[in-house]
Amino acid sequence: MPREHEGDFMSVALAEEKMTTGHPGKEFFRFAVPAVVGMFSIASASIVDGIFVGNFVGSTALAAISLVAPMFALYFGVVVMLTVGAAVMAGKFIGEQRERDASNIFMKALVSVVFFSLVFSFLLLVFTPTAARLLGANAETAELVETYIFVVAWFFPGLSIAAALNHFVRVDGRPNFSLVGMMLITVVNIVLDALMIGYLGWGVWGAALATGLASQAGMLFLLLHFANKDAKLRFLRPFGSWRVMFTAAYNGLSEFINESSGGIVVFLFNWILITEMGAQGVAAFTIVNYLFFTGIMVFYGVGEALGPLVSVNFGARKPTRIYQFLLLGVGTNFVVGLLLASLLIFQPLMLASAFVGDADQTTIDLTVAIIGVIWPVFLFNGVNIAFSGYFTGMHCAAQSALIAVSRSLVMPLVLIVSLWFVIGPMSVFYALPVAEALTLVMTLWMFMQKRPHWIVQQSQRSPSEAA
Repeated sequence: MPREHEGDFMSVALAEEKMTTGHPGKEFFRFAVPAVVGMFSIASASIVDGIFVGNFVGSTALAAISLVAPMFALYFGVVVMLTVGAAVMAGKFIGEQRERDASNIFMKALVSVVFFSLVFSFLLLVFTPTAARLLGANAETAELVETYIFVVAWFFPGLSIAAALNHFVRVDGRPNFSLVGMMLITVVNIVLDALMIGYLGWGVWGAALATGLASQAGMLFLLLHFANKDAKLRFLRPFGSWRVMFTAAYNGLSEFINESSGGIVVFLFNWILITEMGAQGVAAFTIVNYLFFTGIMVFYGVGEALGPLVSVNFGARKPTRIYQFLLLGVGTNFVVGLLLASLLIFQPLMLASAFVGDADQTTIDLTVAIIGVIWPVFLFNGVNIAFSGYFTGMHCAAQSALIAVSRSLVMPLVLIVSLWFVIGPMSVFYALPVAEALTLVMTLWMFMQKRPHWIVQQSQRSPSEAA
């Protein structure tokens, strides 16, 4: 072995040894804490936008930002589908000590998301008014929605690179470095929000600019990881068939469904509320969605932490450790869900008042009413997301996708429309907790069919994927 690669080999061996032989609890929290804090950082950046816009600009501007949310959901759905699917493949290759194949799938994923982001940005910049109308903007909110879309579209390529690098840096054995990158985005966004919205009074334009600039700072920081001589993933010219990206996209399909279907559900909620209650109804749901988004990001952080741990131990053929990591993930999300549900039950007014001033009492009252309906969702969705992360890491894309499409698309849409026609607009919020509870029953049944020992035994009879 050449001496210049000796250090890299030892680093690979050490990283793999920790993930496959270290104490399960320590390894889980070594990955979960940075992932959760990183995802929470993403959520907090969005929440800070909402607090500044709601308090300094008003509920109409807050509603305008909410109308843009489905667009972000579609965009990030594609980016996450490509990167998460490719990252679990890279993790399995690392577990099998196939670092060059891991770097190859990493580069193909990076090229794919950059190409997609350039096309998406171009379309938004050319058809900004059309995009605003498609998102449901009316005469009251159209100008604000168009402003936000046009500004933030310029930053999508860097934003997609930051999102992709966040996943691959964790798989590359440096979850803490990924965490710092996500926290940097949050800190920069908060500082720029305070400057551009609070001090300079740039309103929605300032909120979009702050979000865009913060994402570029995170991208530049995460790129520094690849200057580290111990990095296993390397920039290289992609080789072999690009059909592997279809495999990666299929494996990450559940993440696309989670992201994009959430946007579809938000779009439907926004459409119902702006029809029945106007901008104040949308603003109230926006506040609830920020709170819901915070919990979801924590759960997704745990689910994403399971991805590299499960995939690397899958490659190393260690089903008992996979089962231990799954129990830790499910237990963590269930406890967090109980805490979040308790907070919503006992402090709804405090949470609602943080986003809008006391003068906007109608929006506050609507927010508290929605919270009173939606809080049980946290008893189920964290468990579902943890199992989805397990299935993704085990390359059970169909099961993971089925959980995602059930909990965040099919059941919510059917229940929302049914409840709206039969009972009325406020009843539609019961759709989310009921959908999660029904999905959990299906999830547990699928797990009984796809337990770790069975999947590992089956995989030993099949050839490994080729990059």
